[in-house]
This record gives sequence, structure tokens and C-alpha cells, in this order.
Amino acid sequence: MSRTKVVPTPVMSRHNINAYLLLGRRPVIVDAGTPGSGQKILDQVTAHGVDPSDVSLIVITHGHIDHFGSAAELHRLTGAPVAGHIADLGPYRSGRVREPYLPTGPMGRLMARNRKLHARAEPFEPAVLIRGETSLEDFGLAARIMPAPGHTAGSVSVLTR
Repeated sequence: MSRTKVVPTPVMSRHNINAYLLLGRRPVIVDAGTPGSGQKILDQVTAHGVDPSDVSLIVITHGHIDHFGSAAELHRLTGAPVAGHIADLGPYRSGRVREPYLPTGPMGRLMARNRKLHARAEPFEPAVLIRGETSLEDFGLAARIMPAPGHTAGSVSVLTR
């Protein structure tokens, strides 16, 4: 039984990037930040001693641009397949958030004014379609993906032991 280590990989600058590195028998990247974040994420991955070609999977947690924006770029940089829930295929295939943001509360209204969240991303087709609970054991990680709809129809969580 392998242990999973969660390594946050946000780029600490003026704007954090939504991405995490999960270390097990093989590394998995969770989320891909805004468009144009791929190289910054990859730099953080290599800073943690991980060879990008060892990444076994890129999991996208939901169809908002700040989480899937650099998925296609990361796929090219690592060669790893991308996993995404079937209910968020529209944004992934179009590179745009399908529905308008409906902010609630002060933080939501602040985020809705962020132009990066309304940008267009390079479209991608997930090679691994998530429909229900999905084990990551085949990708070298003692973890599972669990659907968690609400934030978007295809929101998922990655649960480690």
C-alpha cells in the first residue's frame, strides 16, 4: 500500500494558480490553473523533484476556467492524459465557461470582475471520462475521484487516504 503526499503547487506571485501535485507511486496533477499557467505549474512540479514525463494523469475538478485553463498545455508538456467529468464536457470542448458566473457574496462578486476568469482556454477532450467514483490506483495513486456536483454539474473531489 502506497502513501499519497499532497503537495500544493500554487505559484506564489500576485495571483495563485489552482493546481496540486499528488505524490504516490506515480505523480498526479490536480487542476490546471488559468490559460497560460502550464509552464509555471510544470516549473513547480520539477521543483519538487518530479520528472514531468512521470506524471500519470491530470485531473480537472470542474469546468471553470481557473481550474481547466491550461489542461491542453499541461497535456502537451507532460504527455499525461486529462480526466474530467462528463457533465462539464461543454466548457472543456469549447474552452469557455458554458454558463455565466452567478456570484454570491462579496468574494464571488470580486472574482466575477477578474478578466482571467472570462478568458478563452484552449479546448481539450478528456481522455478519461469521469461518470462516478473512480479509483486512481491504476494511475499510481492511493486515492479516488468522487463526483461532487454543485459548484458545476461536473465538479469532482479527489480523496486521498
